[in-house]
Amino acid sequence: MQPSRPIETDIVLLGAGHAHVEVLRRFALKPEPGVRLTLIAREPETPYSGMLPGLIRGEYSHAAIHIDLAPLAAAARARLILGEATAIDTAERVVTVPGRPGIGYDLLSIDIGGVPAMPDDTGVPVKPIGRFLHRLDRLNEDLPHGARIAIVGGGPAGAELALALAHRFAERFQPILVCSSSDPIPAAPARARRIVRAALAEAGVELVCGVTAGGIDEGRLPLSDGSFLEVEAALWATGVVGPALLAASGLTCDDNGCIRVDATLRAIGDDRVFAAGDCATIQGAERPKAGVWAVRAGAHLADNLRRVALGGSPHPWRPQREALVILGLGGGRAVAWRNGLTVSGALIQRWKDRIDRRWMAMYTTMRMPSDPAEPMRCGGCGAKVGAEVLAGALAGLDGTRSPDLLIGLDAPDDAAVLRPPPGKLLVQSVDHFRAFIDDPYVFGQIAAAHALSDLHAMGARPWTALAVASVPYASGAKMRADLRALLQGATEVLSADGCALVGGHSSEASEIALGFAVTGLAEQQQVLRKGGLRAGQVLILTKPLGTGILLAGHMRGLTRAAWLMAAIAQMRMTNAAAARILMGHNAAACTDVTGFGLAGHLTEMLTASHVAAELWPEAIPVLPGARELAEQGVESSLAPDNARALAGMGRDALTAVLIDPQTSGGLLAGVSAGRADHCLIALREAGMTAAAIGVVEARPDGAAAIRLRLVPEDATPGR
Repeated sequence: MQPSRPIETDIVLLGAGHAHVEVLRRFALKPEPGVRLTLIAREPETPYSGMLPGLIRGEYSHAAIHIDLAPLAAAARARLILGEATAIDTAERVVTVPGRPGIGYDLLSIDIGGVPAMPDDTGVPVKPIGRFLHRLDRLNEDLPHGARIAIVGGGPAGAELALALAHRFAERFQPILVCSSSDPIPAAPARARRIVRAALAEAGVELVCGVTAGGIDEGRLPLSDGSFLEVEAALWATGVVGPALLAASGLTCDDNGCIRVDATLRAIGDDRVFAAGDCATIQGAERPKAGVWAVRAGAHLADNLRRVALGGSPHPWRPQREALVILGLGGGRAVAWRNGLTVSGALIQRWKDRIDRRWMAMYTTMRMPSDPAEPMRCGGCGAKVGAEVLAGALAGLDGTRSPDLLIGLDAPDDAAVLRPPPGKLLVQSVDHFRAFIDDPYVFGQIAAAHALSDLHAMGARPWTALAVASVPYASGAKMRADLRALLQGATEVLSADGCALVGGHSSEASEIALGFAVTGLAEQQQVLRKGGLRAGQVLILTKPLGTGILLAGHMRGLTRAAWLMAAIAQMRMTNAAAARILMGHNAAACTDVTGFGLAGHLTEMLTASHVAAELWPEAIPVLPGARELAEQGVESSLAPDNARALAGMGRDALTAVLIDPQTSGGLLAGVSAGRADHCLIALREAGMTAAAIGVVEARPDGAAAIRLRLVPEDATPGR
């Protein structure tokens, strides 16, 4: 059904900082018709900085301090685009993320944090936190026992990091805290400074105060007094500066490269840009660069983005002058101060833990609400996208030009005209489905890979494709951008497989949908069929299963972002290389595993070949998270119909994977036992998660087509 209101305003949230997760939460609780959110995030999970020291001390798991962005974005009905922005064009209102089309905005909100002020390439910055944690793991693996590590920066972040490292790696490293002031945490009350200094001494942290550090060089960290420290590594937790793309964008920034914003959090000099967190400085109300201010800004940022999107004026916000600071000391203790008052002890640590967990729970328990019914807009030919929109979307797309194409998109007419190569067989197929991924560029890639799969399964070389695309109703510019992203993603995949996009049809709809009619070329003697399996052949699967379960879980906000990204990576990959390798090893029969699931498509092959199969469940590759979600009862709506292929076997997590409908699934083929191992090696060397999953057997009268059997490790070919 069509939405009651077209998309009128695109709000792009650049960065998944503390303020932006609150924006997402508030739009999830109260969606705004006509407003579309897009979140651009560097990583699939965003960490809560307040719990980082606890993670380092071993008190929290990785999951406990990270917000998974896929369920949160799904709850807010926000498009999630994973990638690191490299440029902002404020004149054209476009954010650049390498490897994909630019992302246009009507309103842009920036919450990408900051980075420590440090010499270039001379140490390990504490921010971004995700990269720091990876580097810290590497240091733990690579540095020798007793290594001296400098923590540069004597503020609360540096002092708490030094204490956390001392507690976690007491037997491994010798931490040294380098402070430019005479004491750590110089802005804190005197009692708090004494408590922290005593805790540092108790933890064995060496203090070097009253100096600044330069860039580490061959194990030497130079200091401003002319001396140096011999250290194996330097971690930088100094004052924050803005990422380079902010100043490069032309936005008004302060001396540290952070965006200057007014009291409404709107950028000075650009009414279409907002900013919050460490990357922003409120003019006239400057505050320390600490996560607490981003947390507090979130509600005001969400309110003002909503107001401006609806044509209203933003309201000013003046943050309080001082915020509560709680610093973990380790050993179950913490110290807190505000307005000159200092308290410390185990009770304060328990209080901090409760505050942190409660804050995290607000974002980790959000789930996708059910969609309200909406009145339908005109369908059929009345919904066709205008010619100007289609022409703009197609302009400049780099497709593969076939020498057999006489009339195509380079000189559009009423239809494409082609000259088939002499002696070739034409192999044709068609696929079409609505979007299950909210990024049109990625969805275009997956839809193209899925459509080509039938050709590859039959041993045909892709030749041409006709597209049928639908995009949500919006202004001409927005529809053109969506359609262009959709077709650019598709064209890249088609072109990589040598397939030319020669034409298509577009229409207006309630959501993005895309399909292709594809044509391939094949030699008569090389066409692969579903029939042709023979007893003794090994069944080889070229991709893991589980896309249907993971996508169903994503619709319910249950699929973790890392699981979703793994599934997307598989779905974007075509079966071209797999088909070449299978044919090169004389595959006797082949099909692609799609909507009917592995069990359904295998049953088709067995029926056509008049044989049976023994499957080895433990050998079947499965995407991360699919079994976990299956155990929770998550399944695709098509799964119950697919269950007929395994009638009488019961329903559990194992059979749920076997009947799971796949999108852009792998190829399933029969290969002789003598060539199976070599075929698997070739597939895996080509980057595929391929496996031998069973053998073909003779089928006695009345016997089931498929039976499951657990086998010893050494009984599975290619394992």
